[in-house]
Amino acid sequence: MSDKTKIEWTDATWNVINGCTLVDDGCKNCYAATLAGTRLKNHPSREGLTKRNAAGGYQFNGQVRFIESELTKPLHWRKPRMVFVCAHGDLFHEDVPDEWIDRVFAVMAGNQRHTFQCLSKRPERMRAYLSDTETVASIAALVYLARH
Repeated sequence: MSDKTKIEWTDATWNVINGCTLVDDGCKNCYAATLAGTRLKNHPSREGLTKRNAAGGYQFNGQVRFIESELTKPLHWRKPRMVFVCAHGDLFHEDVPDEWIDRVFAVMAGNQRHTFQCLSKRPERMRAYLSDTETVASIAALVYLARH
């Protein structure tokens, strides 16, 4: 969504897929769900993706959404940068079709001036997908683990 971010370990975010489902206790304080339920709740890309939790905060409701208008944004960024892919979702969510992932990877493969950071809480799906895909050196696939 943005070619600039305040996230200290990356330069930009690319929210081509939004929405998620709770995986573990680390999801209880998800910053992306909080943003989608508050500041971004009326934005067409986030509207209807969250619900209130028992503590009064926000969590994603399990829906995922592909944002077509975001797909080609990295193609227009001239300056090389670290790009956090799907900062407001999980590229490897069980309801994200392989076709969506293929389209995201096609853009990343054609943009080797950037380094793409794909974080996921779904290592099994990531491993299965990447084992069937020719990966590119500029894509960092990382698994996020929460401490309990």
